[in-house]
Amino acid sequence: MDRRQLLLLAAAAPFGRALAASGYPSQTIRLVAPYAPGGTVDILSRQLAEPLRAGLGQSVIVENRGGAGGTLGADAVAKARPDGYTILFGAVHHAIAQSVYPKLGYDIREMSAVGFLGRVNHALIVNKDLPAGNVAELVRLLKADPEKYSYATPGAGTMQHLMAEYFKSVTGTRMMHVPYRGSAPAIVDIIAGNVHMMFETMPSAIQHIRAGSVRVIAVTSKDRSASLPDVPTAAESGAENYDATSWYGIYAPPGTPADTVASLNRAINGAFADAPFARRWVELGADAGGGTPAELAQLTRAEVARWAQVARNANIKVG
Repeated sequence: MDRRQLLLLAAAAPFGRALAASGYPSQTIRLVAPYAPGGTVDILSRQLAEPLRAGLGQSVIVENRGGAGGTLGADAVAKARPDGYTILFGAVHHAIAQSVYPKLGYDIREMSAVGFLGRVNHALIVNKDLPAGNVAELVRLLKADPEKYSYATPGAGTMQHLMAEYFKSVTGTRMMHVPYRGSAPAIVDIIAGNVHMMFETMPSAIQHIRAGSVRVIAVTSKDRSASLPDVPTAAESGAENYDATSWYGIYAPPGTPADTVASLNRAINGAFADAPFARRWVELGADAGGGTPAELAQLTRAEVARWAQVARNANIKVG
């Protein structure tokens, strides 16, 4: 067990005493995954539910509430009773939403940050028949016929949408946006050739990459991915200084009691202190999470500001 896991285990150790003192939880907890089944948030939510159940001593059920780039499920959690029994599997998408949805009915910065769940790389995947084997070849293809090619996303205003617009600005290219209701149907259409490419998260893309049903030409982080070490980054293969990853965290409704947040946070840290769980998490393409509620709150504020600038530059508004 490494030093980081020891620290997480130490943070999780007082859990039983806190549970006895507060009485939380005493009933089933709903973990809202605000995207369609089959995507990264759904995959990771279901992986996390079991260690949370073990750590909290109560059932944790995953409830998919997709739509509007993850904002429908987030809005439902933001307006739920602040008792810790309805929590959100949140993502960078919810930081982005603050800028791209003018009529958003909640503010992710006002929700109760609970715990960081790690970062996830994205893979630039293309239809396997697309005549481009790397970013440089893709850029030449897009510039030769700017009206011909399209990219898929799991919805307007999502991280994948902003990543594609960021790519366009860095490379000076154009392509058409085709939004879907979730990543799974988007990937189906890439495989079928109905849309050409997508900046998809590693956990939902990697099974299709390994099966050979799509082709990966780059990863989007600054450094290469441990999951696909032979695949170059977008920056090193033609998209200068390109660097973007997704991140995830658990949020509760605004005003959730501090001792309830602390109990949930200890359960999250306890999950990542467990070596087999942390290893499975990494195998899915995510970095291991953990940390304090304050650290997640700070990250949330910083990411709202960062992606607001990208949204302004691309003039992205939804609704």
